[in-house]
Amino acid sequence: MDMLMTLRGFCVALLLVFLPLTLLAQTDHLQDELNSAYKGKILLLRNFYSGDTLAYGSDGQLRSSSLEGPWTLGGVQVTDIVVAAAAIEIRGNRVGAVFMHAKLSFIKLGKLHIEVQREISGKDPEAAIRHIFLDPQEDLRPLLPEYWQAYLSGNDPKERRAAWTISIEKRNPTSSAPAKVSPGVVSPGVVGPPRATYSPDPKYTKEAASRHFEGTSTLMVVVNTNGSAEHIGILNPLGMGLDEQAVKAVQRWRFQPAIKNGQPVSVQITIEITFRCCP
Repeated sequence: MDMLMTLRGFCVALLLVFLPLTLLAQTDHLQDELNSAYKGKILLLRNFYSGDTLAYGSDGQLRSSSLEGPWTLGGVQVTDIVVAAAAIEIRGNRVGAVFMHAKLSFIKLGKLHIEVQREISGKDPEAAIRHIFLDPQEDLRPLLPEYWQAYLSGNDPKERRAAWTISIEKRNPTSSAPAKVSPGVVSPGVVGPPRATYSPDPKYTKEAASRHFEGTSTLMVVVNTNGSAEHIGILNPLGMGLDEQAVKAVQRWRFQPAIKNGQPVSVQITIEITFRCCP
């Protein structure tokens, strides 16, 4: 009996030693796999959450308090992934997307720490990570406001203008298309341009201001007969969250409407919003 109890105790002790070693080996293997898949890559956070510390559950749902921000400030450059028994730690840099000379590039904004709870249940922990970040092949359009749709639907200004015009027609199928402004002297039958009577400047994002980032965001706008801006679309973005600020500013603008044959008419115009940072 004593020998049997001793043998059982030895087996239990051996099992208690073996299980942590097995879990450790599995953890190391998972860590290597995740670093191989994600380290060095620039990914986009789903919902574009702001903040420098984010906590997620094992289901990939946000557990910490954070607000959604512009997608051009939602980038993450992964520098390292550490796997522990209770959590997966993703270390990286938050990056901002910028569009200069029609080319996309990124600016480092600061450190970012992401913690993902881990279940020791055989559940695929990478599934949570795949839910946290967008797939590089995923279509952004369903996730973004209306004013981004035309830009994402075309590869050049001509295609974007066409997509914007089509979207206006779909939203107002029974209305006549907004007229195009004719430059130069106004004469009978020619549409005179609208004139801005109230045009507050856009606000800077703190990320762009802290890096003295400057440039121009170009918008496509319909100015209606009441002198308000509507159907705003981004033609050429700037990035760093500034395009959203440009749209918000133009939504507040007021115009003296365009005139044709002495009557106000809705017109399509292009507005360039230039951001000049602090000295």
